[in-house]
Amino acid sequence: RRGSAGPSEQLVEGPREVAAGNLNDKVETRADDEIGVLVDSFNRMTDDLRVSKRQLEEAYLDLQDKHTELEERRRYIETVLEAITTGVVSLDTVGRLTTINRAAARMFDLSEEASVGRSMEEVFRGPDGYQIVSLVRRAGRTEAGAIAAEVARERPGSRLSLLASVTALRGPEGEYGGAVLVFDDLTELIKAQRQAAWREV
Repeated sequence: RRGSAGPSEQLVEGPREVAAGNLNDKVETRADDEIGVLVDSFNRMTDDLRVSKRQLEEAYLDLQDKHTELEERRRYIETVLEAITTGVVSLDTVGRLTTINRAAARMFDLSEEASVGRSMEEVFRGPDGYQIVSLVRRAGRTEAGAIAAEVARERPGSRLSLLASVTALRGPEGEYGGAVLVFDDLTELIKAQRQAAWREV
């Protein structure tokens, strides 16, 4: 800052300028006494603040870019999960549903929206549901963390044959981090195999 104001007046006005957001404000004076030391300290402080502000702005923009990228990936994964015929369900560490795709909801006659947030015991009920809950618990205990079994799903007027695969998720320290359940509908395949077997007979 240049003008008729002396160093003391400039040092009084400087912090007001900085508080108002003007980090380019500098006290322009030459002095070798205590005022000169104060002027140098003030100018160094505003330089440091300006650099920190620029770094924060760059970090914020970088975070925004990463957030946008993550959102795009999430939308892409959701689109894929909704399009596939394989049922996919994810659980958190205490066994609550965090996601369920359309195919899984159809297989178990569930509402996607109403199922999220509920415990797996609430969602998977009955004899077939008990099998699935049991599989999840076993997967959480096994070292490999993955287990599969065929599950018969009885429905009014029909019977689904599902291959249920459960994979336990592990954190960096090996701690349990939830599970992913994948259901493949084998009904038509098994029906075709039976028909082929009857033809051979």
